[in-house]
Order: sequence, then structure tokens, then C-alpha cells
Amino acid sequence: MGIVCSALSPALAATTDQITAPTKRIVSARDGLKIVCECRGRGNTALLFLHGWCGDREYWKQQVNVFAPEYRVVTLDQAGHGESGKDRQEWTVSSLADDVESVVNALDLKRVILVGHSMGGSIGLAAAKRLPGRVVAVVGVDTLQNAEFKFPDETVQKLLNGFATDFPKSVKGMFAQLLPEQTNSHLVEALGSTAAAQDKKMAVALFSDLVRRDTGTLMRGAKVPVRCINSAGGYPFYNPTTVEINRKYADYRAVFIENVGHYPMLEKPAEFNRQLRAVLEEFRK
Repeated sequence: MGIVCSALSPALAATTDQITAPTKRIVSARDGLKIVCECRGRGNTALLFLHGWCGDREYWKQQVNVFAPEYRVVTLDQAGHGESGKDRQEWTVSSLADDVESVVNALDLKRVILVGHSMGGSIGLAAAKRLPGRVVAVVGVDTLQNAEFKFPDETVQKLLNGFATDFPKSVKGMFAQLLPEQTNSHLVEALGSTAAAQDKKMAVALFSDLVRRDTGTLMRGAKVPVRCINSAGGYPFYNPTTVEINRKYADYRAVFIENVGHYPMLEKPAEFNRQLRAVLEEFRK
């Protein structure tokens, strides 16, 4: 979906600009840390977009204006990332879920769909448990593929060793493996550079906590429908989606995008937006 402003009347163009113009908000987390958000759009339902590990709210730059005419759209830099505060003693999925609860309360969001990429999917599930009756669904983006998957200890230790030896180099190498070989080199570099610039202490602590999380328990605790828009495969770190396994833990469905890696919203934004719009139709009110 695209809007060509030159084809709109001045009044309609001005209205569109007002809807899509972001308003920056700063929310205090439970521990006082500052969480930076951007709000735009209108509607009874809010889409709250949660970026993944070592990312920032710019992950969703291809989505915010597309969905703002129909939804209240909120993006945030999760604690430790982007412009948000970085002085926290304990970095866990639970602490980031607490932050989401603080944002929903501070912005007085009554009906929310959490859209979470990668780590953001787990955070979305944990936040949904904290916000019964307000979160109506969690939409995962290349995440929550297998509720019973456990990272092998040797894989985790190898990655942690790399982070300890040379965090920027190790992270850039890791992010390159999250994308197919044919991916635009500028996107690969941008994602890797953003990740490598994050605080090492925060990043390692969150990674360590995330890979030990029990996704099945998170799904059951959320008590909301879980819908995923996942890669159909074709990159080295690909984790196949197991719909039948996941249905043991939640009302779960998934759709797939071909020829993308771990960042479908940036690799094929137009197709991703079509898929997301179709998923959201189920929860239209």
C-alpha cells in the first residue's frame, strides 16, 4: 500500500501528514529508566512494534506510515537500545516485558496487538501475560517457530565465546548469517553495524537469558492468539516453523514469505505489509 501525495488534494495530503507525523514520547519504566517511543496514527486498536535483539525502532520504518491511517502505531527503542536508557542492573526478557506494560499504561492503550520481531516475539508473549484484556494478539515476525526448540549448549557457548573475544566482529558475522546470500549488501551492513554498536554487557545478558527461555511456557502464559509471519527458509540460522507443535501451547497460525531471511519487514516490505494486513483482519474491531 502506498500513498502518492502529489495525487491527493491539499486538504487530504495535510490530513495524511498529520496522521503519519510521529510524536516522540518518553515513558518511565518501573525502575525509572527512560523508554523512548514514537506514536502516530489513529484508531481504536494500537499496533505496538517490538524490535529484536540489538536493533532499534527503525526496524519498522517501512511499516509505520502504512498502518497509521487505520491504527494507532507505536514503536519504541527497548531498554538498552537506541535512544532509550541503558543504566539497568539486570537485563532480562522479563524486564523488557515490564517496560512494554509501562508503555501501554502510560499511553493509555486500551486494545493492543503486539508485533514482535525475533526477541520481540518472546517479549510480546511475556507482556501479554501482564496485560490481560488489553493485548488481543501477539504477531511474531520470524520468531516463535518451535515452542519446544532448545539451543544446543555448545552453540550457545560458541557464540558467547565470540562475544567475549571480539563483540563487534562476532555480532556482525552472526547477523550476516541471518540473511540469504543475495540480500542487499547495504542492508546487511546496516543491520550488522547497528547491532555491533550496542552495549556489550546488555547484549550478552539479554542473549543469555533469551536462549534459555521456555517458549512453550511463554505461549501458554500469554493466553492470546499467536500469529507469525516467518521466513520460508534459505539462510544459515534458519529455524523451521513447526505449526502442529506450537498448537499444543497456543492458538497458533503462521504464514510464510519466500526468499527472505530473518528481517522480512526490511527485505520485502511490500509483501510483508500485505501479509501483516491480512493477519490483522482477524482482529479488526
